[in-house]
Parts: sequence; C-alpha cells; structure tokens
Amino acid sequence: MTDPRPAEFERIRGYLQQQAAQKDVSDLFGRVREGMDDLIAAARAVPAGKLETHPPGDDWAPLDCLQHAVQSNIQVAEDVLHVALTGARQGNGEPTLQRDRDTLIAAQEASLESLWAHVSEADPAANLHVTWEHPFFGELNWREWLLFLRIHARDHAGQLAAMREALGG
Repeated sequence: MTDPRPAEFERIRGYLQQQAAQKDVSDLFGRVREGMDDLIAAARAVPAGKLETHPPGDDWAPLDCLQHAVQSNIQVAEDVLHVALTGARQGNGEPTLQRDRDTLIAAQEASLESLWAHVSEADPAANLHVTWEHPFFGELNWREWLLFLRIHARDHAGQLAAMREALGG
C-alpha cells in the first residue's frame, strides 16, 4: 500500500474498525471482492508491452506493483482465514509467485475463493481478540484485516491506473 499521510492513519483505522464491527462477514467480503475486481481490471488494462516498463520517476513497473499487491494479499488472506477458524496466525511470509500477469491474477482469484470458503464457515465473533500489527494502522483483528484487503487492492488498482496513464496506455 502506498504510504498515506500520517493524518489519514487514524481515519482509515477508524473506518476499518467501525465497518468490520458493524457489517456482516458476507458484506465485508463483498467489499473485498469489489476491490479485487478493481485491481484485476486495472492490471488487465495495462498493455502487455508496458508491463515491465517503469513510468517516469517510478521505482516500480506495473508488473512489480501487481506482484506486490497479489503476494501481499495472499499472505494476509492466509492469516485471516487461519485466525478466523483457529485463533492462531500462521505468520508465513509472502509467497513468491511467477512474474506473469495471468499467473498473478489466477493466484489472486484462487486465494480469494479459498478465503471466502473458509471465512464463511467461521464464527464471525470468534477470535477477535487475536490481533497482529499493520505497519500504518496498528493492531487489527481478522475482520479488520479482511476489510483491509479491499483498501489494499483499491490502492494498488489506482496505482496501476496511474502507471498505465503515465506510460501512454
């Protein structure tokens, strides 16, 4: 996720906490799905010939951005589903995925399907005492991390759209 201004940290954290507490898991997941759809659409909109091209002044090419987003999303989704079901966080690192747009999109889709299959079976009030730290937003429980996936996906969807525009795509 790009680094929001420090003044935004509390606002976003408040949103995560409020919505995660008020909405049911299926609604939260629907929001995550929307964010992932935005990410995938933005990734597909980048012309294939521009995927490895760095926009002026950018450290990442679009494929770098997509790879980061997907690998991070998969790692977070794995933690969310384990905590939701068992109360124990695996804490595995991000997977290393092949740098190929179609492979990354397929991995994101498979992870999302697995996340929903597991989280939809979990008690929505279970294990909320288990938290782990986000570098910007502090300690979050699994429902807050679930909703964070939406923010992360939409943030990188916007980044990919800006890259496509900067590259003339």
